Amino acid sequence: MPEVGLKNERAFMATMSEIAQLAGVSQATVSRVLNGSAGVSAAKKAAVMEWVRRLDFQPNSTARALAANRSHLIGAVVPDLLNPFFAEILAHIEHHAAHNGYSVIVANSAGEPENERAIVKSLRARQVDGILIGLASGDSDVIDELKKQTPPAVIVTQESNDMDSVSVSHIEGGNLVANHFLREGVDSFAFFGPHDEKYAGYRDTLGRAGVRESDIHSIGNQDWWLNMLSRGFESAMDYLRSNPVQGRMGVFAMNDPFALGMINAAHELGMRVPDQVSVVGFDNTFVCDNVRPTLSSVSQPTEEIGRRAVELLLKRIEASVPAELVNVELHPRLVRRESS
Repeated sequence: MPEVGLKNERAFMATMSEIAQLAGVSQATVSRVLNGSAGVSAAKKAAVMEWVRRLDFQPNSTARALAANRSHLIGAVVPDLLNPFFAEILAHIEHHAAHNGYSVIVANSAGEPENERAIVKSLRARQVDGILIGLASGDSDVIDELKKQTPPAVIVTQESNDMDSVSVSHIEGGNLVANHFLREGVDSFAFFGPHDEKYAGYRDTLGRAGVRESDIHSIGNQDWWLNMLSRGFESAMDYLRSNPVQGRMGVFAMNDPFALGMINAAHELGMRVPDQVSVVGFDNTFVCDNVRPTLSSVSQPTEEIGRRAVELLLKRIEASVPAELVNVELHPRLVRRESS
């Protein structure tokens, strides 16, 4: 095997041709080793990888992508990067994408449909191999763009009748919270956020227990984009000031930031949590264990969401022919803490 002085090993940008010469194999063999192809003996693979290591060889990823018609990039779009739930989802997406040889481009739509459309257009221009997207709303018109399948896309955290999706049953989550409040014997019920599937599950379970929908208090307006902590606090303060709590009220918040806003507002007004205001959030983010009182919340399996979304998208990327839609629906669980 040709010898190269250690001093000179990093004195030039190595090429596959040079690796082949130093390892005593063909350039085609080097290519097969780097691409993980079968049919290369263990001895030849070891020789190639030894020189790859010694020369710190960096394959030209752009050239490889052009040759394979793949960029090995995935676009991941979330509606609220400031919400720790989506940050957790992204962390798991990046982990599982990297495990499969893909890098992730992250984009935040800030809950704006116009942003979603611009982001999807930008990701296509960057020739990503696929897109994972948490929509600003379930009826977002960006779905029509994504359905063109160039590249394939998977909806994350929401169920879709039009596209592949990985979601958690929000109706089931609402059921869990309603049953929890009923067992705890709260005197009145409220929902903090827009009337979505979480609200539907909450309302229906309370209805079966004899609670009329008109008796379920709505906090905040029906604008989806409320989920900043400051907005949650302001809405909670407005409600509690205008609606004196009689007995004990159970508040189901659409997410953990809203739930924290309700707890902070109750404390500001001298109300006891959970004795006067019992609060449950949604998503079970890391903040739940790091506030006082600790926050009860509906837990979504973020690791499984990220893993299943990446797996489903990669199957679509690898597929040579279209397949039937796949809608993965996972199950939530209620984690009870001090706030309820």
